[in-house]
Amino acid sequence: MNYYSICYVSNVANGLSQQEIDAVLNLTEQKNNQENVTGILLHNLGHFFQVLEGEEELIKKLFHTKISVDPRHSEITTIFDKHIVEPLFSGYDSKFNILKTPEDLQRIKAYLIKKTGKTSDKVLRVLKPFLLYQA
Repeated sequence: MNYYSICYVSNVANGLSQQEIDAVLNLTEQKNNQENVTGILLHNLGHFFQVLEGEEELIKKLFHTKISVDPRHSEITTIFDKHIVEPLFSGYDSKFNILKTPEDLQRIKAYLIKKTGKTSDKVLRVLKPFLLYQA
């Protein structure tokens, strides 16, 4: 398979309720599982952070025709948009969508190290602002 990944961060739309945000997270989980899209979607402090992984045509179509035009967020900044050897988040707990504790951040770090044999301080710097309760 020709794997592809897009990672972005965006601002949650003004006035979007927690119930609407939860609906986004739940619908994303459901749709991505149906389409064999792996990745992670995080929400915190008025931002979304998402990594999408899967078949190239599907990922590009999903991002460009749905995600990038979704009015529930704005100021989308693409962190990367590239081919990958294999999905990094296949097998990851897709229900995990809010970093509530420093242990949650460490859980992602441990997962990334297990999958890749290494992790990047850059990845942790991007994820740390999504930590709900920072020490």
